[in-house]
Amino acid sequence: MKTKKIIYILLIILCMTTIYLFSNKNSISSNNTSKKLVNSIVTVYESITNQKINRNQITNKLNYPIRKLAHYSVYFILGIFIYKLILLTKYRYKEAITLFLCLIYASLDECHQLYISGRTGQFSDVLIDTLGSLTAITFIYLLNKLRKNNSLKKQNLTK
Repeated sequence: MKTKKIIYILLIILCMTTIYLFSNKNSISSNNTSKKLVNSIVTVYESITNQKINRNQITNKLNYPIRKLAHYSVYFILGIFIYKLILLTKYRYKEAITLFLCLIYASLDECHQLYISGRTGQFSDVLIDTLGSLTAITFIYLLNKLRKNNSLKKQNLTK
């Protein structure tokens, strides 16, 4: 049990550090990172379909949604790690505690961006981040319920 807690704490720290490092990039660097990802996606698409597409047009169109998906995804992962750690404790309201911690970190992250050149802190990003965490919490919660129900059914069948 203690080993699991340590592993989750390390994963949380790694995830939070990754978020911090991405947020610490100035707007030009951050934008270039997103555009490189979009260009990689376009390259894969072109190789699969054997079709050339207008990279600039696609990059401009997909850059914003890719950035928001990155917010959602990284906080989905953070939500998993924090929730799995909280599940190992005796706290009540585990889901609420997890969501609160993710919300606080998302808020602090957006405040941090206010001090980075060309970056802004946006309430909409806090909402997207929190939604990513909420999705992870809900997914694990429902998965655990399903597992519990299945194990109860198996126990009833063996009686």
